[in-house]
Amino acid sequence: MAMLRARTLNLLTFAVLALAGSGVSAQGLIFNLPEDGKMVEYEGTLTQGTSADDESPLSWTCQLTIKSVGRENAEFQGESQPCRWLEIKVLTGNSGAAGLDPGPVGSRIYLVLVPESKITDKPVDKAGIPNDMLPIVQGYRRLGEAGTEPIRTSSLRFFPTISLLTSYTDPELIASTEVPDTILPGGNAGLTAAHWRGKSVMESPKVRSTNEADYWVSTDVPFGLARWVVTVTTEEKDLAAARSDFRVAVVKKLDMKLKSMDGVAERELQP
Repeated sequence: MAMLRARTLNLLTFAVLALAGSGVSAQGLIFNLPEDGKMVEYEGTLTQGTSADDESPLSWTCQLTIKSVGRENAEFQGESQPCRWLEIKVLTGNSGAAGLDPGPVGSRIYLVLVPESKITDKPVDKAGIPNDMLPIVQGYRRLGEAGTEPIRTSSLRFFPTISLLTSYTDPELIASTEVPDTILPGGNAGLTAAHWRGKSVMESPKVRSTNEADYWVSTDVPFGLARWVVTVTTEEKDLAAARSDFRVAVVKKLDMKLKSMDGVAERELQP
């Protein structure tokens, strides 16, 4: 059963990735750049059903870690500038007595060198370029049980393989100060965050995907996120059918909570 669920998760991830090929992507996870050596850990649950009312959806435990693991100057857009090595690790699988088992496909780890000037919580950067992906100077990744390989693109896409959070063109501020639900040891300890709500729709002649999210952003949290809840509803229809014929095929929901932000970041992936 664990292997079947791992295969199902892998196939559906590729299906969502194919839809995302329309060019919609997101920086999504990173809203600020902390001091080097800082890290943050999250844990939550991913569920997947055939409708919003599915009473027995598939369910997996998710863990995500973001670390700042080094600084150096590197050439970017024709000039030398300060850059930061960031390591992002995602585990998705079944929890047991021995901990989280990601199986052969549920582990992803990325090591990327990012220009510090490109880390922003604004819709566009200082040059007016939309903040919909993470520009990188160089990078490496290890997917599942495969070996480490270089990343050959000039940017890192977070949606959908790293996070279901995507780029929300005009998010709504629900509350400027709110206490987010976390699983920090000892409680929130006075942590507050801005509560945002966003929606993004991607559509092709056969598939429509609606991404709705509530997310909490705090300057007190390394990299910014304190919690996020995302629901992605995928609808399908025949190619020649009317848009009114779209019917729900898959509903995925990810609920992630801040678990720790006190550890000392150490690089795990070695190029």
